[in-house]
Amino acid sequence: MKSIKLIIFVAFTSLLWNCSDDETPQQNAANCSTECSYTLASGENAGTVPSSLDGTYELTYHSAQNGSPFSNGTKATFTISNNVLTVKVEGKDCITLKNPVLLGTNNFKFKDNCRDNIGYNVSPNNNGTFNEINIEPLGQGWHGQFSK
Repeated sequence: MKSIKLIIFVAFTSLLWNCSDDETPQQNAANCSTECSYTLASGENAGTVPSSLDGTYELTYHSAQNGSPFSNGTKATFTISNNVLTVKVEGKDCITLKNPVLLGTNNFKFKDNCRDNIGYNVSPNNNGTFNEINIEPLGQGWHGQFSK
């Protein structure tokens, strides 16, 4: 009987250990199987997201406009790492986006022209810290924003 209890205890402990969430943001981003590398169009400038914006952000969608791909209150996790954006919106498969476009002097639009045909515009505050991610058509316009 002692042997059975010990086996159950070891199996349960092993199960808990293996199910712990100790992955880094880079490991989580690497687990996303859908990848979209945007090719710059004529007149667009390549953007380089500052490393100060690298991190994982848990955000909520606000200010949904008519035709927005998301409704107010939608939750999402965004991971910025080494000029790559990984997006995980609740209820959707994740997507990793590469090659952002520089907008103005400090906004970086990751264009998903592979699956959802929308842009994720990473917008920092004036002091360089993370502000929000605006959701936009691939061209001009604005659908809403993910923010804290």
